[in-house]
Amino acid sequence: MPRYILTDVGNIMATFKFRAHLVQEIMLGVGITGLDLSGIFQSNTSKASDEDYYHDLDIGKIQVRDLWEKLIGHHGVSEKILSYPLFFSLWCRHLQTIEGVVKLYSQLQKMFELVVVSNGDAEGVRHFVYHLIGSHGLKFREVFISGECGRKKPGLLEDVAAFVRSQGVSLSDCVFIDDLIPYVNAAKTLGIPSIRFDGSKQGVEELEAALLKLGFSAP
Repeated sequence: MPRYILTDVGNIMATFKFRAHLVQEIMLGVGITGLDLSGIFQSNTSKASDEDYYHDLDIGKIQVRDLWEKLIGHHGVSEKILSYPLFFSLWCRHLQTIEGVVKLYSQLQKMFELVVVSNGDAEGVRHFVYHLIGSHGLKFREVFISGECGRKKPGLLEDVAAFVRSQGVSLSDCVFIDDLIPYVNAAKTLGIPSIRFDGSKQGVEELEAALLKLGFSAP
């Protein structure tokens, strides 16, 4: 019977920047200072947390290209100076691989199926997934990105659970790994054994030990 490792991306396989700060850095590079991001990411600018601030972007209501068009249009930046391909390449740099976790997953995938479950913009996360496949040899049974699916965790976990069942796999034979407690608890409520792990603060050996307790070990 196959067993699935359902894994987040941010703070599990990659570190990341607050995307508002990233945009400020990109625009500073073309001479735009004191950048006002009001209305750039979403109409409700009162949401300050990283999870809420990018809600529209992370459910696919707006795309990274829409951000670029707003930014260059509002600030009168020529496309010759900041083309979309250049903007997107700089945008994707905010995701940096956590090498230890990726190496662990490369071993675990010999025994278990990997499934991505990520809240994030469709283009950026998909680009990073392709990087993990092409540069690190990871293989994913399925990829769930909120920006593609139209809803974020915890609701997205219901889609993941439905997929797992459709494959004839019991939820109890899976493990869900995320850095945020609300999502870990939501997965547990669905009957999925879960681990809270933050790769930006914890060593990979802690994740490896937690997985071992649940019967997930590399060959």
